[in-house]
Amino acid sequence: MSTESTSLYRRHRPGSFDEVVGQTHVVRTLRNAVEQDKVHHAYLFVGSRGTGKTSMAKILARSLNCERGGPTVTPCGECQSCVTIAAGTSIDVIEMDAASNRSVDDVRDLRERVAYAPAGGHWKVYILDEAHMLTKEAWNAFLKTLEEPPPRTVFVLATTESHKVMATIADRCQRFDFQRPSLEQISEVLNRVAAQESITIDDGAVAMIARSAQGSFRDALGTLDQLVAFGGQAVGLDEVLEMLGAADADLLFEAVDAVAASDPKAVLLGVEKMARSGRDPSQFARDLLAHLRHLLVTQTIGEVPSTFVVTATDTERIKQQASAVGAAALVRTIDELAGALTAVREGDDARMAVEIALLKAARPDLDPTTEGLLRRIEKLERQLADGGPPPTPVLPSPPPSRPPEPTPSTPHPSRPEPQASAPEAATSEPPAPAPEAAAPTPELQPQAPEPPAAQPTSAEAEPPQPGADSPPAGGAPVGAPHRAQAAPPPSTVGETGATGPAAGNPPSFGGSSPSPAAAQDLEQVTRIWPSVLDKLAEKAPALAATFDGARPVAFDDEGLAIGFAPDQPFNKRKAESPDRRQALIEAFEAVTGEGVSPRYVMLDEEAAAAAPPPPDTPAPGSEQIDEDELLERLKSEFDAEEVS
Repeated sequence: MSTESTSLYRRHRPGSFDEVVGQTHVVRTLRNAVEQDKVHHAYLFVGSRGTGKTSMAKILARSLNCERGGPTVTPCGECQSCVTIAAGTSIDVIEMDAASNRSVDDVRDLRERVAYAPAGGHWKVYILDEAHMLTKEAWNAFLKTLEEPPPRTVFVLATTESHKVMATIADRCQRFDFQRPSLEQISEVLNRVAAQESITIDDGAVAMIARSAQGSFRDALGTLDQLVAFGGQAVGLDEVLEMLGAADADLLFEAVDAVAASDPKAVLLGVEKMARSGRDPSQFARDLLAHLRHLLVTQTIGEVPSTFVVTATDTERIKQQASAVGAAALVRTIDELAGALTAVREGDDARMAVEIALLKAARPDLDPTTEGLLRRIEKLERQLADGGPPPTPVLPSPPPSRPPEPTPSTPHPSRPEPQASAPEAATSEPPAPAPEAAAPTPELQPQAPEPPAAQPTSAEAEPPQPGADSPPAGGAPVGAPHRAQAAPPPSTVGETGATGPAAGNPPSFGGSSPSPAAAQDLEQVTRIWPSVLDKLAEKAPALAATFDGARPVAFDDEGLAIGFAPDQPFNKRKAESPDRRQALIEAFEAVTGEGVSPRYVMLDEEAAAAAPPPPDTPAPGSEQIDEDELLERLKSEFDAEEVS
């Protein structure tokens, strides 16, 4: 077969150093070596496939053996030596495939032929492709010849895996690392070959071919050769997409928009559109990965790099999408697609793997892993940053007050003993001293309460023993244990029909349904709250610090509600632990003499900003008890002593 009938890649290989695109450091070194007659006896060319390692070795051989003035950096390409070297038929330039000639016998044969002088040219050049495939024994047999070859003999070892080359071989060679060509360089070669071959090709088609080549000149020219055979001398983007099965820019932009919008329906419709067009899902995933990388780079440096211009049909669209999609979403989608491609290589269905990857990227709640949970937390944080604080729980509103039933006060919910129903409680307690107690009259003025007519039936109902410093008969001290009492006489009923401090009754911690008395109880708890925190600080200073800024906000059948500011969710979570809850109950009981059932709520900004009533402000209709009087009452009630 003649040279004219070979592929585009073989016909358009560079014939001199001036025709090489890229690899500037290699070209400059070899040019100077040829001009200064300092050619080394062994070179190691390292690089990925299609970067021009073998072509560079042949250019060096032509420069050394050109019949018109060789050695020269500008071989003519027309003499017998240049033509045979380009065709691979020169007897002075021997190409060996080390992958199939890797044994000791092959190296021995090579070592015997090296001794012969060049037949037609000035130099003998041995090109060993895929040199890393030689066995250890073959390398050892070749070592002496490589180190001390005959005069005017050059060895060029080309490999894609330099780490497999023995160190004793590599350190006897001059090493050159071939870089992957950029998209611009591949496009330059494609346009030059198309012009020489009279091929009409669109810029979009050139960009798509360059991107599919993945840094290989050989792959790019091979694809162009295939497209010419497929559609003739006119090559368009549609033909490239049809043959390569690559996704066009619209599909890529739509996929990223669907992921950014967290729209799983659009994600699935986009994959379906890609599948209906006949494109390969794996190729679509690779193209989408490249597009995501372009967005990430553009977002990071603030502009579209010039190397991306040939791959993007709309530069402004890339800028807009890069600014609209977060970096975390881009990296997350890249990770999911990379995992999908790995699963496809292991045998998973390509379309299903791509769909699941994009759904996980768009909907973190579909991902059961820890990474998915972190993404959901990230999404919530972003929503909070955009829309303000989360909705806080609303405290239950108290029902309208009603006249009290002729039953004793309900014990606190935290007490473990079972409670009797209303009729049973009424029969078990002593009757009211007067029948008018069940029908309060608004005209009656509040008077001092009378003692109960019958003896108490339980320890809970036993009245306090009078002492020298006992409180007045009309009420109990703040923080004293709650004691169930019989229905008050008519003279103790206020205008609203409810009993409380205003009517001379003691505050009932944990009383019945919310009422004005419950509001009075909340005021009493608010007053003693600093004392509770002080007691808590004596036992657990760190726990007391947890309640800094917290305050009682409700006191009803459900217990004591303690509110935390919106910026204290961490303190609230710490306070909800069982051991800390129990410590608060014990501190409250140590101050007031009875337990409490605490619960914790988050206040909204308006409620948190509202200052609590000053502790020295007396409730309407109640007396202000100073600290000394409170201390005396506590000592009298509990038969206690003050210890400094």
